[in-house]
Amino acid sequence: MWGEFGDATFDDLPGGILNEPWGVAVGPDGSVYVADTWNHRIQKFTADGIPITHWGYYGQGEDGFAFWGPRGIDVDAKGNVYVSDTGNKRIVKFDSDGNYITEFGTTGMGAGEFDEQVGVAVDSDGILYVTDTWNQRIQSFEPIEDGTLYYPLHQWDVNGWYGQSLDNKPFIAVDDNGSVFVTDPEAYRILQFDSEGNFIRTWGDFGYGMENIGLAAAVAVDAEGHIWVTDAGNQRVMRFTLPQ
Repeated sequence: MWGEFGDATFDDLPGGILNEPWGVAVGPDGSVYVADTWNHRIQKFTADGIPITHWGYYGQGEDGFAFWGPRGIDVDAKGNVYVSDTGNKRIVKFDSDGNYITEFGTTGMGAGEFDEQVGVAVDSDGILYVTDTWNQRIQSFEPIEDGTLYYPLHQWDVNGWYGQSLDNKPFIAVDDNGSVFVTDPEAYRILQFDSEGNFIRTWGDFGYGMENIGLAAAVAVDAEGHIWVTDAGNQRVMRFTLPQ
């Protein structure tokens, strides 16, 4: 465990100072990346929690480092870092050292536009998946021009994500088979789709038992295909095994 509270909104505080971090991802070398949400920055640590570097500051998208409440984060097999800059309605891509590569997104309802996007996940082919919360859909994007541009690939509706509360922040994960898993926090469930948006299954219901979820927050998939869910409502982490 590492980290302590501090507000770096207007001061560049050292690494390890956090203010309501939401997203976390692990790079191919074991480095840990954290979306330090209300310090409006990304922090990079060793696997033992030693700060390596950080980048970003509060802003409204004036440049690639001007974040407004970044929440989701993921890392691809090459170590590139993808940040869901929620307040600025964009996805920003960096290399593993925090050097800016590219960005896309703006406010709206069209392809490539967002309204409170939260989760971001990248698959083994470099395709990005984004939970576009208040548009109640998932969008996927294909890299072109060696990953300096991203083109809208698919989008599909999610029958959920109705509320606009602080708890309604859906996260997303993808597995090696192309399955997409998203949380539906206020419906206490997980949804599974294929990579083109075809519905596969859902599970979960409100409660306290082993089959229930109190508040579905983050979701992740491990190398063996198990689905891990942080059940914030019941203060626990759950592991699910999918039927064959």
